[in-house]
Amino acid sequence: METYRTYFVMWTVLGLAAVFISASALSGVKGIVKQKVLLHCPCVNRNVRKTIIWQLEEHTIVLRHDGSNNHTTIGERYENRVSLFLNEDKDNCSLLLSGITVADNGTYKCSFTANAFVYEKVILHVAASYSVCMDLVSDQASVSSGGGEGSGVYQCKASGGYPEGQIHWELEGHPLVNPSRRDVTHLDNFTGLYSLTSNLTIKLSKGETLQCVVENTALASNLTSNSICNEKTLSMEGSGHYKVEVAAVVAVSLIVIFIVGVLLVFLLTRCRRHERSTQRDTERQERGVTQSFNVYEDDSA
Repeated sequence: METYRTYFVMWTVLGLAAVFISASALSGVKGIVKQKVLLHCPCVNRNVRKTIIWQLEEHTIVLRHDGSNNHTTIGERYENRVSLFLNEDKDNCSLLLSGITVADNGTYKCSFTANAFVYEKVILHVAASYSVCMDLVSDQASVSSGGGEGSGVYQCKASGGYPEGQIHWELEGHPLVNPSRRDVTHLDNFTGLYSLTSNLTIKLSKGETLQCVVENTALASNLTSNSICNEKTLSMEGSGHYKVEVAAVVAVSLIVIFIVGVLLVFLLTRCRRHERSTQRDTERQERGVTQSFNVYEDDSA
């Protein structure tokens, strides 16, 4: 009975250890969109004449290397994006993946033959950092938006990120509780990247600092708005200066066009007068020649 208990405890410990080791092996690596990532696969004592296969999940072939004829076949979506290290180290079957996209996210399996058929699994967690900016889009909140007199509508934009993030608003570095906001999330079906927009209606006191913060759990980071989305000044005074500058440019342009037009008319008039004068001189010369010829004929007669 004691022996049975000993074996039971031993196999239980070994089982838990195996689960722990497997979990550690599948902890995964992180890959950033458009960058490179190395998927590790040590293949010590492998049979160099057998085939090495890298695949995504259970259906997509990434790379297949036939050791018998040293020929490598690359999957359609991975052309010019993957490479092995076999030429440098025959015991290293790791895969270098470049130009990472959202579609590359998932579990990869490296299969090869040693004393038996062996495979290694690597989980690739794809992530992309958001680009964040903030604007004052309205100086006076509309009645329908629920804003009161003196309120402003601020817009926070976060684009080109993965996975789907969250926008938080902070006033003086502290989170806003139950703010009046409207959020929109857009997924680009071509790139798989997310764009987030949040419109916040709030009345700010003079000197108060408002910020929007974008949370990306995959990167374990928060991005704070540090730029203006549109190339314009948020204040009404700045907007007035902008309008004055535009009006000045338009006025100068009109003056230049007017002056150029006057010069063109003047030059065209001069040219026409010169042509008429030249034509009259030519006609006079022709009449003089004709008269001289007639006088010569009369004298001869």
